Amino acid sequence: MSEVDIKILGLSATPIKGGNCDTLVKESLKGARELEDEIGEVKTEFITLADKKIAMCQNCQWCIENKAPCKVKDDAQKIFDKIIAADGIIFGAPTWGLTLSPPLTVLWSRVRYYAIFTQLLNNKVTGYLTVGFFGLGFDACLDQMENLMKRMMLPVARGWAVSSTIYSGERPRYLKHGVRDDKRGMLMARQVGIRVAEVTRMIKYATEHGIALPDEYKTTVFGGHWERGKKKVYINGVWRDKESGG
Repeated sequence: MSEVDIKILGLSATPIKGGNCDTLVKESLKGARELEDEIGEVKTEFITLADKKIAMCQNCQWCIENKAPCKVKDDAQKIFDKIIAADGIIFGAPTWGLTLSPPLTVLWSRVRYYAIFTQLLNNKVTGYLTVGFFGLGFDACLDQMENLMKRMMLPVARGWAVSSTIYSGERPRYLKHGVRDDKRGMLMARQVGIRVAEVTRMIKYATEHGIALPDEYKTTVFGGHWERGKKKVYINGVWRDKESGG
């Protein structure tokens, strides 16, 4: 077998820099690096949204009408560039109010250009992590994270950790070292990283050896086929063939 080098990105969608979510994603990347061997290198990169400026989509349709990335100039473009450059991604986000916290949803509201007009996110292998104080709402949070991306990306693993003593059946109080003290949660995070690296390597090997879906079967996230060089015009919110007159 030829060598297959892969790159795994860890994205922590939290407003708290250096907190529990950042810690959990970094632990997962550590697990991914365990798969580095004679088969190939496993490069990892970590980014947090805690210090990033990302505006929410205003549904202005500019990206659709111009077939171009969002006109708003902030950190979103840089984040999507890193996601596109990675072979696999581990997403982490805290559970707030029994559901997914806002930062990841805000970022993903800006994905429309990439999802509709490109295949740059297709078949990216993904893993999902969440963290919370009471251990409630984790499944709902993880489900929402997957639902944001699964029409394009391939979810293969998920995990969670608790930052209070409730995980051990005690009255909840903050753990001295946060999620680091939740040994089971940290183990799950490493296992997510290992699984993401494993499947990423297989997908990349298959792709590099021509084992991929034929173009005629590839569709957009909405089920339509990719353009085949036809001129299009934007009419009443829909891209139509120019020669059809709408």
